[in-house]
Amino acid sequence: MSFRYELLSSTNVKKADLRTVTAGSVEYNSLADIKRTAKFTIVDDGSINFLSDRIKPYARLKMPDGGYAEWPLGVFIPTTPPRKADVADVVTREIEAYDLLQVLVDDKVADRFTLTTGANYIASVKSLLDGAGIASQNLTTTDKILPADRDWDPGTTKLSIINDLLGAINYRSLWFDENGVAIAQPYVTPEVRASEYVYRDDDSSVIFPNVQHSLDLFALPNQWVLYVSEADRAPLRSVYTNSSPNSPTSTVNRGRTIVAAPEQVDAADQATLDALTERRAFESSQVYESVDFETAIAPYHSDSDVYTLEFSALGLSAKYSETQWDFELKAGGRMRHRIRRVVSV
Repeated sequence: MSFRYELLSSTNVKKADLRTVTAGSVEYNSLADIKRTAKFTIVDDGSINFLSDRIKPYARLKMPDGGYAEWPLGVFIPTTPPRKADVADVVTREIEAYDLLQVLVDDKVADRFTLTTGANYIASVKSLLDGAGIASQNLTTTDKILPADRDWDPGTTKLSIINDLLGAINYRSLWFDENGVAIAQPYVTPEVRASEYVYRDDDSSVIFPNVQHSLDLFALPNQWVLYVSEADRAPLRSVYTNSSPNSPTSTVNRGRTIVAAPEQVDAADQATLDALTERRAFESSQVYESVDFETAIAPYHSDSDVYTLEFSALGLSAKYSETQWDFELKAGGRMRHRIRRVVSV
């Protein structure tokens, strides 16, 4: 395995191969606002315009025929760190870089931003992306429209507005794929998604020892309340109670109700609010069971992958959703994973 780097323009068009990177790493956190980040050590020869250029790393695997299979690892906006010179007068920079969600964090509305009743949610997201100069988009369409006017204060980031709109129709938060394409998709619980691949501690295992598993159910709620309260529309309320006899944390098995703090949200209608409440219940249950482990580098991982982990020493054999991964851009490096178990409670 090896790595190569491309220097892109502000519109993601390749300008040149970047041959001055001496080290790097990539990290993905599906729970963060800016999900994909990177670090690069470069020899500064003046080839990068830090005000507009972007960096796109690739992982490469040499094939038996001498060619390479390649995986892009993201499109990154570099910061402008200090220049350092060593004893041999070689000038380097230690760069921190962020995926294109940074564009939507930096781009804020200058005045109060209002969307009127009847505006289509995804059309509004597209308009915000277009206005921020994000041309590459893959947005799942919807027929849902705003049931009432909605506005945001001056200074609100476009990312916050977009994620508010996506959350109101039960979509995942916005993310960018490995090629810098903006993705907006309906949320689907990991338990109903198919497992994409398997990590198994067998004779051909790529899993390193020291797998860590944690589970804490002590304060896990078994009832969730979400509501919509706006001056110009009828109030909506949704309650989801876990009363399943098959769940160890349910009201039935615990003999008591543990209520999560009621939460005010924006939802297009009652059906969406009910779906959001069920989603809150599912996501709240996930945070208490996790596995941390290391493997050889697998550069095909992306956003919130769902896969099966089988690790006999800890009795693990189930489907999990990945929340975080990272690895250094060097041959022989290790990839660190944090996953959550997909459970129904």
